[in-house]
Formats: sequence, C-alpha cells, structure tokens
Amino acid sequence: MPEVELHSDPLFANRGKSFREQASIISNNINQKYHDRFYIPPYRPTNPNWEITFASLGWKRDTIEKFWRIFCQINVNRDGAIQLDEFLQYFDLEWTPWTERCFKYFDTTGGGDIDFLEFMISVWNVCTFRIDTLSNFAFDMYDLDEDGELSVPEIEKMVKELFGENGGAQCLKQAIQFAEECGGALGLNA
Repeated sequence: MPEVELHSDPLFANRGKSFREQASIISNNINQKYHDRFYIPPYRPTNPNWEITFASLGWKRDTIEKFWRIFCQINVNRDGAIQLDEFLQYFDLEWTPWTERCFKYFDTTGGGDIDFLEFMISVWNVCTFRIDTLSNFAFDMYDLDEDGELSVPEIEKMVKELFGENGGAQCLKQAIQFAEECGGALGLNA
C-alpha cells in the first residue's frame, strides 16, 4: 500500500527528497508561473521605421517604454499583437459591434490585430483629440458612406450597436425625428 503512504504524507518524506528539496521545487514552480504571467520583456526596437515614426511624434524613450509595458499587459498570449479578445478582456468590455468597431479603428492595417506601432499611433490619436475632434471621430465611425451625413439607416445602425437590438428605442425615435426635421439626415453640425 505505498500509494496510501504517499497520499497521506504532506511533507513528501517518502519520495526520496528532503523537505528543503521539495520546498525548492515548489518555490521554483511558483516563481516560474509568476514570471510567465507578469514578466514584461524590455522594449527592444526591432523595426527602424517604428523608431523614425516615434521620433517624428516627439516621443522619448521612457514614454515608449511605458506604452510598451501597457501593450505587453494587454497582449496576454505574447505573440506581439493584440487580438480582439485580449483588448476586450484588458478593458473589461463585452463584445458589441461598437467595441469591435473601436478595435478596428486601432487596427489601421486591417490585419485583425494591433501591433505595437498601431497601438502607439492610435493611442496618440485618441489622446490628442479635442472635444470637437472626438465628436467628429464618433460621427465618422457611423458615416459609412462618408457623405458627411448620418442617414436614417446609419442612425438605426448606430443606436442598435450602442444600445443593443432591444434597447434605445426612445433614443432612436428621437434621433430619427430630429433627422427628419433636418431634411432626412444628420450632419455633424446639426
């Protein structure tokens, strides 16, 4: 009945290793798991074009390294690009068409993920928006035909994405009514 002895031996004395050896093994395993989960590799420039872009935007090395740490915290699977699920998890968001649309704004190449350059440029763009520019950004996200106006179908799409299929009925009704009063569409300055 050696199996019974092994399971009833909390100090692992019957395994041929001392308590210190066992404690060392457990400690190393814990340290490795901690390292794998929380270690952020140092920023090492790999693309000279990125460095030129960062320099042209006036970013100093310490700023780049701060954003690198944030990027690495979001990029849980450490593949060098942020996926939609990582983006949503980090910002504690649920998937909606709106959150996916925001993610796609950051994904400037359309590759389905955000690399470090896309991340840096998108964060810079969003952080430098003034209030009027921010409203332009939100407007442009739903001006699908880029005609400078939100038509009734575009308004419906926006409200459904923001409030869900069953939500925002009153908001939708008011927006469509206002659009009709403005000639059938909402302009940015309406």
